Formats: sequence, structure tokens, C-alpha cells
Amino acid sequence: MAHSTPNDPMAKPVLIGGLLLLGAAVGVLVYNLYTTIEKNSIKGEIDTTMQAAVVEANIAPIGSVNAVDKTIVKAARSGEVVYNAVCAACHTTGVLGAPKIDDKGAWDSRLANGLDGLMKNAINGLNSMPARGGDPSITDEELSNAIVYMTGKAGHDLSSQVKAPAAAAPAEQAAAPAAAAPAEQAAAPAAAAPAEQAAAPAAAAPAAAAGVDGEKVYKSSCFSCHDIGIAGSPKLGDKAAWAARIATGNDALYNTAINGKGAMPAKGGNPALSDDEIKAAVDFMVAQSK
Repeated sequence: MAHSTPNDPMAKPVLIGGLLLLGAAVGVLVYNLYTTIEKNSIKGEIDTTMQAAVVEANIAPIGSVNAVDKTIVKAARSGEVVYNAVCAACHTTGVLGAPKIDDKGAWDSRLANGLDGLMKNAINGLNSMPARGGDPSITDEELSNAIVYMTGKAGHDLSSQVKAPAAAAPAEQAAAPAAAAPAEQAAAPAAAAPAEQAAAPAAAAPAAAAGVDGEKVYKSSCFSCHDIGIAGSPKLGDKAAWAARIATGNDALYNTAINGKGAMPAKGGNPALSDDEIKAAVDFMVAQSK
């Protein structure tokens, strides 16, 4: 059997071929290892999502500012509206000597100082008439409107003496609408029920008055008389003054408040109020005075 020797001419090519195959195998292994590492590498762009969120939170505004156009002024109520809401209770029937709205003679003696004089008395109050008819929310312009309205109904045109523009005044008031009660008229506060009426029924409001805010009606119409006891009307919360009136029952109190009695005009001088609103106001006063 023949054996190859170092000097065998076939030995050298076989050795070289084997070395080449071994080198190729090593190269393949190295390449595979490199690509595997590359694919599973964590290298890449840094994730800045959290940092960006923190920055946004830090620079976010802590509040907002709403601009208000102070040139927009709430329109003043007309003289007729102010009269019906505040002045009618006294000036419709002449309570405590207040001049009736249509009594020209009663207004003649009060016009000596013109609109300015009437405004002074209406703003500051005089005798039995509280300042601004008992409603501090009435503006000077609304008082002027009401005075012009009332004197106009009595045949006196004071519209030319109005200093502020009367844009809010309605057409019929233009001649002289508006709101203020003269000094003696002091009694101009609003629709509150007089003493007899005082019997504003009890807090257990009947079905007819359900859903009506009696306190709101009281504060808009009745307070001017019942807060201070004008013309003998029982003060809100005065148990002694209300006891006898409450004893007459709800129906009697409602009837007096709706139809009027003695110095108290029907519906406290505010015909715009519904029967249910009057009843709710009576219920509120009774509840507060038990």
C-alpha cells in the first residue's frame, strides 16, 4: 500500500485547499457573529420623550387672563320699569303722604328745585322715604328715569333737565319718565304688603305657589315696606306683629296681598307680579316670622 510523503507532489495542493476551506469557514462564522450582534444591538437614537414632557410641564402657563371691555355698561332700566318695581307701592296710593303718580297738584309744590332737588331727596332719602326707595341697587340714571316718568304722568315734563343721556328710557317715558320719589314722597319703596296684608301666609307653600322663589319676590318688591315697617306693615321676623295675621289663615293673607287693603295696594303696587308670586312671597314672610 502506497503512503504519501512530504516530497509527494499531491500533498501540497491538498494542504493548501484544506487551509482555504478552514479560512472560509472561520470567515463565515465571524460574519454571522457580527451581524447577530449588530441586529441585537441597543445602539440608536436616545429617547427624549420623557425629557420633552417635563420641559413642556415646566413652561406651561399657570393661569389665564380674560380681558373685559369696561366700555360695555349694563343698560339702565326705564322709568316705568323702576316705578313698577320699587316706587308703585307708595306712589300708586299715596302711602305716608307720597304724591300719587297722576296727582299734578301734589307734585307742583315739590318741583321748586326741579329735577336736581327731587334727585337729592331720592338718593339720600327724606323722612319716611328710604334712600333710593329702599333699593340700593338702583343707579342715579334709573332714579332720574323714574322721577321723570312719575312727574310726566302728572303733567310735568322734566325731560329737558335730565343730565345723563336717557337712551334707556322708553318712548312714553321720553317726555318725562322715571324714578325718584320727592322728599315727602319718601314712602316710595316697592311692592310690599301693608300691615293688614302682613299676614303673609305660612311657609308651607300651597301647590299654586310651588316652584316660585318667595324670597326673591320679597327682596324685589316687598322688602321696602316690610324691612322697616312702613305704614304699619309688620316687619319681617317680628313674631308678635305676625301672630294675629298668621292666625287668620293662608287664604285670608293671600286675598289681602293680591287685592290690597287699607294702605297696601293690590299686589304691593306691582301689577306685574302673578298671584303665585304674591302667594310665595307671603309664604316666605310667614315662615320667617313664626
